[in-house]
Amino acid sequence: MFRRLISSTAVIAASAFLFASCGSHDPLVLSLQSSQVSSGSNRASPSSEQKDADATLAYAQDITYSVLNDLPNLGDTGTAWSVSPLTYNKATLKKLALGLGVSGDIMQHEKNSFSIGQDDKTGAGLWMYVDVSSAWWNYSSGSVGGGSASSPPCAPDATGTACVSAGTPVVAPTPPANLPDKATAIARVTQLLKDSELRVKVYSLTATKSEWSTDVVGVMMAGELSSNISLNVSFGAEGVITYASGPLIELKDAGSYPLIAPKDAVKRLSHMQYGLMGSTARSAIYTAVLSPVTDTSTSTPIEVPITGVRLGLMQITMTNNSSILLPAYTFTNTNGDVGTVLAVEDKYLSYGDSPVTDGADSVPTPTPTPVQVNPGSSGGSPGAVPGTAVTPPKPVAGPDSASVKKLIGLTEAEAQNVAAKLGWEVRIAMRDGEAFILTTEFKTNRVDLTVTKDFVTSVVVG
Repeated sequence: MFRRLISSTAVIAASAFLFASCGSHDPLVLSLQSSQVSSGSNRASPSSEQKDADATLAYAQDITYSVLNDLPNLGDTGTAWSVSPLTYNKATLKKLALGLGVSGDIMQHEKNSFSIGQDDKTGAGLWMYVDVSSAWWNYSSGSVGGGSASSPPCAPDATGTACVSAGTPVVAPTPPANLPDKATAIARVTQLLKDSELRVKVYSLTATKSEWSTDVVGVMMAGELSSNISLNVSFGAEGVITYASGPLIELKDAGSYPLIAPKDAVKRLSHMQYGLMGSTARSAIYTAVLSPVTDTSTSTPIEVPITGVRLGLMQITMTNNSSILLPAYTFTNTNGDVGTVLAVEDKYLSYGDSPVTDGADSVPTPTPTPVQVNPGSSGGSPGAVPGTAVTPPKPVAGPDSASVKKLIGLTEAEAQNVAAKLGWEVRIAMRDGEAFILTTEFKTNRVDLTVTKDFVTSVVVG
């Protein structure tokens, strides 16, 4: 049932079958990807991969959650919603381009990425990413806060009126003039949606205004509940839209699922397969972890209080890469959201790996490069044992300080697989505070990994 699907149409059909009752009133078990850190993320955004890596690494920290008061029961069941890309997403992209003042033809990049008016020099243009799970669009005018995106970074001097860049004094940035008020910004976003023939009522629109921009957020609603999928539009000087992004999807009722009590769902905050770490928890982590983890440092225990909870919806990716919205609890405290986790009972959830699919034509399934363990080694994690190098099948390119950063934040198994494909040897130098005996010769094609709670937190070449 969860075999690899080769088109978005096939996956949507499979998803409909998945949610069918098959003559029974009991919901079917859902096969979900083993991590949900990218839930609701805009894959058309250039920063989405880094955000996912940051979120993954955050789970490697020693963090606990304390409930300070009784949490209310928010119901026994909740509705699920299937998610699929809009059928005419390319036509909608053209209408968005017209509304945003972007000209040009649609250009296709790889299988599922498209752009209009792309300018690599300024970063301007309109992009769209489509897969079997959903579709997203992302726009940049090439300027932020009224200034040029290519302006050199600088820091104000003692007077706050000038700054220095590469040793040369330059004028300090000034706030953009004539920012729209909140009501005007919301009206502009509403009109953009209407002109693009996108539904306005599915969004709950709110606006904030600062010294540097007026920002509109549209939270996607399903029934009476909000989701973690949102539309975002930022306005700069003279009311010009400087950045915007949003989904191009449709939702369909997928039936009801029994829910666990909020007090029982708190423990799910520590597990990536159940949901997302919120801004309050991540802020606590960044405050506690003041420097990168090294071979001799230990993580600082972090405790985050919980004082409230609300019921909403979270986008979930399944093992066939189709997507649904499931009932979820968002825990809160006085500082904001602590985290969001699935509220569905465990017996309806299963987890597994995910095949590589896209929303366009069929693509070959990548064949993982075999990882060989040195003779005589045993135990440890897949592909490596403590202190023993994994011999790559064929050297490709030597690691350096920049390229090894891609391993940080991955699970140990993922890091070994990536390193093997690049032709690097791998050793586990430390795992969960336990250091292992290593040989002292230096090898330019080898990386030593420090692993904390199954995540790579440090990489050393040699």
